[in-house]
Amino acid sequence: MDELIRAIDNAQDLQKTVEYYFTLTNDERTSLLKGLAKERNEETGVLLNAIYPQETDKEVRKLIRKTIFRLRSSGVRVEELRSEGEPALRKVEELRVNMGFLTNFDHAGSRIVMAAYEVRKNTFVFLNGDVHFREGLRELMSSPVDKRSLDEIIAAYRNNTKEPAFLVEISPAYAAFIVEEGSRLSGRFNDAIGSLKSFVSHLKDTVHRPDDIYSLPVAGDVTPLQLQDLLRHEIFTPFSLSWASIEEDRKSYLSMGGSTIILPQRMTEVRRDDFLKDLTERDDIRSQTLPVRRLLEDYAYLFHSMGDLARYRGTISILQDRAALADVLMFFLRKSIQAPQKTPAKENLVIDPYG
Repeated sequence: MDELIRAIDNAQDLQKTVEYYFTLTNDERTSLLKGLAKERNEETGVLLNAIYPQETDKEVRKLIRKTIFRLRSSGVRVEELRSEGEPALRKVEELRVNMGFLTNFDHAGSRIVMAAYEVRKNTFVFLNGDVHFREGLRELMSSPVDKRSLDEIIAAYRNNTKEPAFLVEISPAYAAFIVEEGSRLSGRFNDAIGSLKSFVSHLKDTVHRPDDIYSLPVAGDVTPLQLQDLLRHEIFTPFSLSWASIEEDRKSYLSMGGSTIILPQRMTEVRRDDFLKDLTERDDIRSQTLPVRRLLEDYAYLFHSMGDLARYRGTISILQDRAALADVLMFFLRKSIQAPQKTPAKENLVIDPYG
């Protein structure tokens, strides 16, 4: 931690010092504060006063108070901690430019989440993650970029995104949630999550978590789109479910129309519907209900961000109706089993111009 302390001592001003602190993980902050406890100067007290109002971890806040007490006990003049009201550097924090972007799922069940967080004027941390529907976060890249480079990256992604792929701007806080959620699912990139949380802990975005999506503003006269009309949107076109025995189940499903006994078309469809209903009771299919729900929550947010408020309201209505949600699962199940996947699993709809 001596190197971290020297880095803070060499910072050009208090704003950058505080920014540097909030890029550290909780463990790194704890080690840093223990190192600062050995310092005996007013600059250390000023720094502790600046970071305390913005620090959210109770144990770290407790350590800051203890460090300030030791400074005072050694005769160093330190101001009283500001635990309430406007924290230090709040105006600077609110002026920062942060961005988030999310795509729909492609044929391979993957989507891209991107975010850019301004750590100081015209300098950003850029994140780019590949999140799979069932596997979670599979790839995560982060790098510092300047404003010009960031604009070029975003423009390149926009130019390379063609329907049925959609690249939609979302709140930077929610982009971080998508990365964190994907990391929990895959069990990977855990070390990066602590630093990511520090970038977004003070953002005042409308949407931080899925619960926030349900109450986005919509005019009262917008009529929710019905389920079948809603699912015709191209944003749903690439997505399909996948499971281990899909090929065997597909053969069983399709064979119901090829019996030596000629059945009326209606009877064949009834038998196939019963087959699909039985599938939904199987653990490997039933376990996909929650991921499908999360897909709908995210797509509701994308619809709202795209200005398609009728589809936004329609999607929210589905999410609030258990029977309708079951119908959506059946829709994707039928779509997935009726025809084999035409696009190779390695092909993505959104082309990464830098990967």
